[in-house]
Amino acid sequence: MATHRRAFNLALVIGLFLVPTALMGADPAVIQPPPRTAHHFLDAQNIGLLSLNALMMAADLATTRRALQVPGTYEANPLMKSQGTAIALKAGTIGMGVGIAYMLHKSGHHKAERIIPLFMGVPSAIAAAHNAGIHP
Repeated sequence: MATHRRAFNLALVIGLFLVPTALMGADPAVIQPPPRTAHHFLDAQNIGLLSLNALMMAADLATTRRALQVPGTYEANPLMKSQGTAIALKAGTIGMGVGIAYMLHKSGHHKAERIIPLFMGVPSAIAAAHNAGIHP
């Protein structure tokens, strides 16, 4: 008996999905296309934020290189021990930040799109400030 009830409920639900919206009292003219984006992705504010992100990454690279010239200092991150690897990882991080911000822009999350470059750049800025305190 329970199997028949489940089959009936399933058939009822599937049938309701097949009913045209005009028969259910919905006005098809009310359905709106998704709203246009409020701004272009590469507007002045995003260009400024993405540039700030790149500057924070570059400052981290420069101050780390300068700090490593002090005797007794060493790079704690094993991935960043080579200068070429460090530049490649920072460039990849910048590209990843642009990609994530663009995906958020396309999905309509405009506030989050503006936060991502700062979210990704602030750790580099903190590291650069720390490295700047180490004098050769």
